[in-house]
Amino acid sequence: MQEQQPARWHADHAITAAPTLVTSVTSATSNPAGGGTPAPHPADSANTAGSSTRGGRHARGLQRWRRLAASEALLWLVAVAILCAWLLPGILGHDPWKQDETYTFGIVQHMLDTGDLVVPTNAGQPFVEKPPIYDWVATGLAWMLGRYLPLHDAARLASALFAGLTVYYTARVARRALGAASWFDLRVIGALALFGGAPVVVKHVHDMMTDVALMAGAALGFCGLFELVLAQLRDDPRAAHYCSIAATPPAQPLSARERRHVLLSGAAMFGATTCALLALYPSCRSRRFAKALGVAALVCAPFALIWPVCFYLRSEALFKVWLWDNNVGRFFGFSVAKLGSENESRLFVLRTVLSIGFPVVPLALAALAGGAWRRWREPGVALPLLFAGIGFAVLQSSATVRELYILPFIAPLALLAMQGVERLPARLHAGWDIASRVLFGSAAALVWLVWSIMTSAAGTHASLHRLGRWLPLDWVLPVQPVPIAGALLLTCGWLWLLPSFKYAGKWRGALSWCAGAMLAWGLVSTLLLPWLDYAKSYRSVFQQLGAKLDIEWNDGDCMASVGLGESEAPMLYYFTHIEHQPVSDPHTTACTWLIQESHRDNVAAPPGEWRLFWSGTRPGDTDEVLRVFVRTPAAGTVRGDD
Repeated sequence: MQEQQPARWHADHAITAAPTLVTSVTSATSNPAGGGTPAPHPADSANTAGSSTRGGRHARGLQRWRRLAASEALLWLVAVAILCAWLLPGILGHDPWKQDETYTFGIVQHMLDTGDLVVPTNAGQPFVEKPPIYDWVATGLAWMLGRYLPLHDAARLASALFAGLTVYYTARVARRALGAASWFDLRVIGALALFGGAPVVVKHVHDMMTDVALMAGAALGFCGLFELVLAQLRDDPRAAHYCSIAATPPAQPLSARERRHVLLSGAAMFGATTCALLALYPSCRSRRFAKALGVAALVCAPFALIWPVCFYLRSEALFKVWLWDNNVGRFFGFSVAKLGSENESRLFVLRTVLSIGFPVVPLALAALAGGAWRRWREPGVALPLLFAGIGFAVLQSSATVRELYILPFIAPLALLAMQGVERLPARLHAGWDIASRVLFGSAAALVWLVWSIMTSAAGTHASLHRLGRWLPLDWVLPVQPVPIAGALLLTCGWLWLLPSFKYAGKWRGALSWCAGAMLAWGLVSTLLLPWLDYAKSYRSVFQQLGAKLDIEWNDGDCMASVGLGESEAPMLYYFTHIEHQPVSDPHTTACTWLIQESHRDNVAAPPGEWRLFWSGTRPGDTDEVLRVFVRTPAAGTVRGDD
């Protein structure tokens, strides 16, 4: 059957997928004229010539991909180019954006300025929502590369690093599960395409936030536990009757280096998943498995405990805020009223995983519905299902949930989604491929059209009035050679890859979807990025404030704040070098300056001797307004905006 044939990214696989066409091409070009053969009809001759032409093009395409597959170095070069096209657009070239990037960068900047790596601090205020592993890596990259790149771009490279680790461990676990001999096995590439094409992944792996590190840690831990369970099942003859992977020989036994990797990374898995595995697999209820978990715990303990211990020794009160309010309280709900991010509805998790978790989650469900549930004890079914099932149940029970919280479960579920791809009929694969080409091709053309309009004079932007709700239409996009060259490379690369998808058999739809998602995201993140950055960045508003303050600010002045958010405060410090001092009552501060954040429909002035000095907002913000007041004892009324 087709599932049993090798599925590497080679033209040989493509030839086996279309033998009839190749045979017809050979017959059309080498059929000798026989004595008893009647003369062909002119119409038949024309049809034959057309078929020969099409077959010749097809054969030449196969030959082209065969030459590509023959060079491993060239394959790796193409793979690295595709990985860079997926990783880099959106990482470089823009300021920190609200909501997560701004406070994350505030923590990074504090670590750079003070050298304090223990207490995460945002614009002078402790910010202890999550452990600072991402912040440490981002701080290190900013310290090393800050002289070559803008500080925020250098810090955001941490997301690319953690996303790259996730890609590696997703490919590794797919290769182990399939027993594939090559990294270029088409099924391994397909698993990466499923993972990399999910909208939640495409969007958030390019954000500067700690959840990207959590995603990488989950992929690493899942890979480690999967390999550990696989090693146990291969050595247990009882597992052969319910585990086809343990009974098949393609996979090599784990080397000593890989076993050490298993011990280190397997401990990162949820305890609940490990307990479920103990109940599921008798071979895991062994002394050797317990020893492996014990060694993993010992190896992992220093990395898992060093920050909590140092944090507790630094401040017991802040440690309690982190553990009790930001973890326990957010789950059970008693701190949600204070900290926010409440669960919107009972169906929020289900709606999220089926929409922005596409195509991974729907295909995983299709695999189960198509019969994968009958093999529920196979590691390729049981482990992703347990891991994601426990995770989704926790999210559903939590009082706090956001869309990006499903990130850690996309890569493990790609294992199960692979089986869903193989169960879909050929018509669906072809339809998915065509739909992806039409959808993302249209999106790409639209982005190029919007770019061409926005680079023209502002008076020509009226046709984009629908975008004016979020983006300022009176701004003209600059013509920048580097982003344009990147967009052209992405477009040409997508067009170059399109013909190869029809040789991919059942994976043509998944590959086409991922390539299209990369193209759409890449074009937006190159051609339209300056426009998005102008609308979403705080640079223009705070640089305008800084220019006015340079004239009036005196040595020894300070700025109090009322209602200034966790996103605005670090950007105030980044662009003006002014650290705010939060107060609940403007009367209680001795500062000369006061900054207030409010909604446009609530612009009441603070009571007392305060005069409006400046007001401003981001170009793309229609709700939030920032106002700065100066203390003037002789002032009687508040004057209008300057």
